[in-house]
Amino acid sequence: MNNQYLPINYIRHLTAFYTLLHEHERLRANDISLYMALFQLWNQQRFPVSLSVSRSLIIEFCRIGSHHTYLQCLKRLHESGFLVYEPSEKLFSPSVIKMLPLEEYEPSKPGIIDSRTCNNKDPANVGSGGNSALDTGPISTHFNNKQINNYKNVRQTSTAHAQKKKIDKMEAPKAPELEEVRAWFSAAAQPGKEADQFYFHYKALGWTLSGMPIFDWKAAAQKWIGHIPSLKKNVNANTRTTTFRTSQSGEYKRYDEPI
Repeated sequence: MNNQYLPINYIRHLTAFYTLLHEHERLRANDISLYMALFQLWNQQRFPVSLSVSRSLIIEFCRIGSHHTYLQCLKRLHESGFLVYEPSEKLFSPSVIKMLPLEEYEPSKPGIIDSRTCNNKDPANVGSGGNSALDTGPISTHFNNKQINNYKNVRQTSTAHAQKKKIDKMEAPKAPELEEVRAWFSAAAQPGKEADQFYFHYKALGWTLSGMPIFDWKAAAQKWIGHIPSLKKNVNANTRTTTFRTSQSGEYKRYDEPI
């Protein structure tokens, strides 16, 4: 294996690598993880021309789950031009990987950065030297919109909490007694059965309506009475009234009515 070393600038190389990722959309997360593991090994050995790679060590380092995935990632990196993969001819011999310098692909021209980081399709603005405004424009717009949405969410949440605290501070009136409800229903010419149903229904709900405390139970009772005719009408419509003629007395008897 060649023991020569390459003059690699760590920062420029990684900058060029992440810039080139925009041109290679088929690369996946495992490919990037494998490349970073290989780059770290390359850096520790002072950037030699060739790397003798132990497959099990690299797999453990980059957290790839299988040997098959490791080989597929190596092939994609090889085909994308990030490295040269030379598989070993012997079974237990390490493979050779040649990491390729990427500084020559570093985006030294503003136009390269603008075309990748900004969705600006005006060719007059590319490479004009004003890359600061072009780079930060879409990014600042994105973060401004995000801040506005966060502000709206916080404001809505604060309003909801304030309303909840206001409701909690309001003291609900004392729940009525059963005799009081019966007296009110009797004054409204309603049977005591309806009074009992109203009382025990709302008592089971903690004298609340749609999660809110009932501040005027008489208004709720009036609304209850307003629904009574429609309820009885529905019950009568769904009730099957059948008459049978007795064989002994010859009279018609209704079996849907209580004795």
